Amino acid sequence: MSSDEPLDLRATSTPQAKGRRPGRTAGAGMILLAVAAIAFPAETALVVGGFGGWLLWLAAALMLGVALLTFTGALRWLGIGAAIAAVALGAYLTFNPTVGALATALVLTAALVMDGSFQLAAALHLRPLKAWRWLLVSAITSLGAAALMALGLPQQAPQAVGIVLAAAFATTGAALFASGVLHARRPRGAN
Repeated sequence: MSSDEPLDLRATSTPQAKGRRPGRTAGAGMILLAVAAIAFPAETALVVGGFGGWLLWLAAALMLGVALLTFTGALRWLGIGAAIAAVALGAYLTFNPTVGALATALVLTAALVMDGSFQLAAALHLRPLKAWRWLLVSAITSLGAAALMALGLPQQAPQAVGIVLAAAFATTGAALFASGVLHARRPRGAN
C-alpha cells in the first residue's frame, strides 16, 4: 500500500495474528449452523420459533426487574403490566413454535437487512483486499434472504425459514472464514 492511502484502510488491511483465529472460528461455526439448518429445515423453523418465545421471556424478566428496581408509582405498574404481557406472549410463542417461527421471521428479516447492509458497506470499504468479494456475496445473500422473507416465503412453507437462514449463515461463515484464511496466507513482509 502506498503512504497516501487513508490510515484506517491500512489498519484494516493488516490484521494482527491474534485477530485471524476468531474470524476463522466464527466462520466455521456459521458454516456448521448452515449445514444443520439444511439438514433439518423444518426443525430449524421450530427451534427459531421456540427460541423467539424464550428470548421474549428473558426480555420480560429483565423488564420486570427494571420496573421493580428503578421505577416508582404509576410507571412501576406500567412496567409490570408490560412485563406480564411479554411473559404471556413469550409463553404463547414458546408453546406454539410455528406461530413463533412466523413472528420471529419478521425479526429475522430486519436482522438480515441490517446484516446485509453492514456487510455491503464493509465490502465496499475493504474493496482493495482479497476478501471483499466474499463479503459482497454474503451481503447480497443476506439482503436476498430478507427479501424472500419479506415476500412471505415462511408463510408459504415454514421449512423455508431454515433454508433461507442456511444460505445466509453459509455465506456469512464463508466470508468470515475467507477473511481469516486470506489474511493468514499473506507474506510476512507484505503490508
